[in-house]
Amino acid sequence: MAHAIRLTVGAVVILFSGAVLAQTGKDADGYFPTKPNTTWTYKAGDQTVTVKVGDKLVKFNNEDCVKLETWVGGKEVASELYSIKPDGVYRVKVKDDKIDPAIKVLQLPIKKGEAWKFNSKVGTQTVSGEFKIKDDKEKLTVSGKEYETVAVEGIELDVAGTKTNVKLWLAKDKGIVKLNYKIADAETTLEMTEVKMP
Repeated sequence: MAHAIRLTVGAVVILFSGAVLAQTGKDADGYFPTKPNTTWTYKAGDQTVTVKVGDKLVKFNNEDCVKLETWVGGKEVASELYSIKPDGVYRVKVKDDKIDPAIKVLQLPIKKGEAWKFNSKVGTQTVSGEFKIKDDKEKLTVSGKEYETVAVEGIELDVAGTKTNVKLWLAKDKGIVKLNYKIADAETTLEMTEVKMP
C-alpha cells in the first residue's frame, strides 16, 4: 500500500496535486470555493492525505495564483500553483518546476462532452493526453454523503513515459470529492472525508 501511495503522489505532483484546485477571486463555476487556509482531508486505503490552501496569493508569470500544499503522513510531499482563466483552471507550477505550457485541468464553462488535449513539460518530464467531461450531473456517494458531481477523466495519459488513467469527481462548493488513479498496474482511490473552510 505504501508503494501505491508513493506512485499516486508522484502522479498527483505531475497532474493535480492532492485533490483540490483553487479559485483566485474568480467564480470558476463554483467548483473551487477555496479560501486561504482551507483544508481538505482524503482517505486512500489506510492512508490520510491532506491538502491545504496557502494563506496568500502567489505571483507567478504576472498572474495571481493559489498555492496548494499536499501532506501525507505528516510530511509535505508536494506544492503547486494554480490560476483560473476565462476558459479554464490551469496548473502552472509544481514545486520549483514551471509547467510549460500550463496544463488545463478543467474546461470552463463546464459542459458535458467537452474534451481538451495537452502536451507539456514539468521540468524535464513530458506529460500529454486528453481530458474529457464525461458527465455534469453524476450522482456519487462519498464517505456516506451523496453529491451531484462533474465527472472528468483522462484515459491512457502519458506521464513521464508511464500510462496513467485519471478520474475525478467535483462537487459544487466542495471541490474534488473523489479521485481515482491507475498508474501502470497500481490503482488508488482517494475519497474526501472532510473539508474545513475558515
